[in-house]
Amino acid sequence: MRICSRICPARRTMLIALLWLAGIVGALKTMPAQVVPGVPAPAATSVIDLDAQGLKLTQVDSNWRFHAGDDARWALRDFDDTKWEVIQPRKDWTRQDYSAAEELAWFRFRLRVPAKMPAVVLQLPRIWRNYQLFADGHLIGQVGRLPPEDAPIVTPAGRLFTVPLPAVSGAGSREVQIALRLWQEAKYANVRPNVMSGRAIAGDPASLNNLFNISKRSTLLSYGSDYTQDIIGVIVGGAALLLFYLTRQRFYLWFAASIAINSVQLPFRLASEHFALTFLGNVLGYMLMDLFVLFAMTMFLLGTLQIRGWTSRIIVAVLGILGESGPLLLLLAGLPQIWADGMYLVFVTAAQGVLVGYLIRGWRRGNIDAKLLLFPYLISVVFGSLDNLGHSLVDFNVPHGGDLISSQLILFTEPFRVNFNDVGNLVSLVGLLAVLVLRFAQTSREQQRLASALQAAHDIQHRLVPVDIPSLGGLQTSIVYLAAEEVGGDFCQVLPRPDGSILVAIGDVSGKGLQAAMLGTVAVGALRAMTNENVSPALVLERLNKVLLRTENSGFITCLCLVLDDAGEVTLANAGHLSPYLNGQEVAVAAGLPLGIALDLEYEQSSFQLPAKARLTLLSDGVVEARSHSGELFGFDRTSQISQLPASAIAAKAHAFGQEDDITIITLDWSAPVAEFAPA
Repeated sequence: MRICSRICPARRTMLIALLWLAGIVGALKTMPAQVVPGVPAPAATSVIDLDAQGLKLTQVDSNWRFHAGDDARWALRDFDDTKWEVIQPRKDWTRQDYSAAEELAWFRFRLRVPAKMPAVVLQLPRIWRNYQLFADGHLIGQVGRLPPEDAPIVTPAGRLFTVPLPAVSGAGSREVQIALRLWQEAKYANVRPNVMSGRAIAGDPASLNNLFNISKRSTLLSYGSDYTQDIIGVIVGGAALLLFYLTRQRFYLWFAASIAINSVQLPFRLASEHFALTFLGNVLGYMLMDLFVLFAMTMFLLGTLQIRGWTSRIIVAVLGILGESGPLLLLLAGLPQIWADGMYLVFVTAAQGVLVGYLIRGWRRGNIDAKLLLFPYLISVVFGSLDNLGHSLVDFNVPHGGDLISSQLILFTEPFRVNFNDVGNLVSLVGLLAVLVLRFAQTSREQQRLASALQAAHDIQHRLVPVDIPSLGGLQTSIVYLAAEEVGGDFCQVLPRPDGSILVAIGDVSGKGLQAAMLGTVAVGALRAMTNENVSPALVLERLNKVLLRTENSGFITCLCLVLDDAGEVTLANAGHLSPYLNGQEVAVAAGLPLGIALDLEYEQSSFQLPAKARLTLLSDGVVEARSHSGELFGFDRTSQISQLPASAIAAKAHAFGQEDDITIITLDWSAPVAEFAPA
């Protein structure tokens, strides 16, 4: 009123008239359109003229009519949509009166096609909804299924649709009504963007088909950095497999598995974008792949650091499961995305942080593998965590929070797009490759050292078991030795003595491997040193006991020692070893304490005469203690039953039953000499 009072009366009258006229026009615009039977309804205002620019292709993704809900009439050509809201489909729909929770909604626009264009093809980009496409009320294509059918949500995929054109006479243009029926379950409202990703284009079929194919190839080429990472990943994974083959250490196999799963993600992504896979299956696929990569990397790192037990692995697995599956459950429950992004950030970063902590601890303890692995793994963790933090800051509307998202920081676009996250992944992969190359060099040196040590161990092993077996009258001796490992702890000796008798000893050193073999070598050396003295078996054991105690070795030895003369008399003493078998029957022998346990031990000895034909069998406990897959022991009964077999047959049966310890068998086949008589 203050403004009007300063205007002259004539001008005031004119202004009032103009305002009154504007009010009438506005009222007419807001009045509902009347549909007269037999007369076509007014055309929709969202008309896109394909001939306006004189080009074969026209971008048609602007000024679409939108309405929430569902009505089959909305697909018809003559339906009046002038009251519908106008929306820009390439911008966020939720900022244009489109509710994120809408399950069913429609878009409509009209194409004006010149007569010179006999056919029209419509390209729709990735639309984050299941949809049906109608032309003049006729269904011409769809992506996914829609109600009333069972309609699982699918991943978006670009598509081409041929649009049927109405018949027209003369040179006039034709119009065709396009309608899109969109569907999405409300529980996915916070999971998928409300936007059309890409351009919608209509035009000449040949030109649009050519553009669509070029776009597909361009999309494939745009993943150049991902291809590069996959190629490097294959090289690194191959190196890990080579190390597994050379060392048989399983953590290298876990690393190769993590690389393999990472390499599958790109083909999986391309397939989901092209074939419109089920959205939930797509998300679960990525979730399972991420979980497996995290678990495989955990097994690799902890195996490299030689951290035993499952506690650490279970902790990382639980954190990973919470970080991967928890956010999806929150979104499906209808909670804001800010909570899902925050949960993913906290738990996934915590899982990776546990592994980084173990690497740092290994570094401080001087573990060379931890020093080599920390830097490349830390790079991947830092870049991934910054990405997750950036998404959370964007959710909180923190200024410049998106600057932390390395995948959105583009370094260059030619010949393909590369961002900071790509660089971080490449540096991490190259670093891991360097680690494996260094590890390979170390493994090669270690293999050479072990080969030398193994050769020395085999030389020691030959000293534990005699190669040249002396003969005594009608005595035939057979020895079989089967080590449970590369080097065993059993030993045996058959040694001739100056008086014409033979000293036979069989022993079992506690433990296995090279250390047991070394102690067995000491025992063999002591036995050979006493051969020329013609001492009794009991005295042999007592002296051997003192020798072992002087070595200050923590192990002990069981040993059976006997002397067989040319008349077939056997004298023997036992230090905790298995009794021998004579023609299948166990010989009763006093069992003393094993050697190397206590000082000043004395051992009993006994004697018996061999019959004219006899087989005396000496064996180690590797025969009796052989164990089947079900846990059953071979036992003394079976041992007694096979004790009359040749040494090789006894060893074969025990080994086949289930060898767990060294097996040593000596068979002494005795035939009494025939008496010679002088002529009368």
